[in-house]
Amino acid sequence: MQINNTHIASLGSEKYYELGFKSEEDLNREISKLIQVRSELSKNSEVNLIK
Repeated sequence: MQINNTHIASLGSEKYYELGFKSEEDLNREISKLIQVRSELSKNSEVNLIK
């Protein structure tokens, strides 16, 4: 018996409304919140070099 994983093929191709957001701007806003460096880590973080 073979199991096909169809979720891998669609990873990242979902529309914003399929993810529960009202607009693409809402999705982008939430993504930017998730990738912000916390202030207590920003002083000694290599992420600051990317800016």
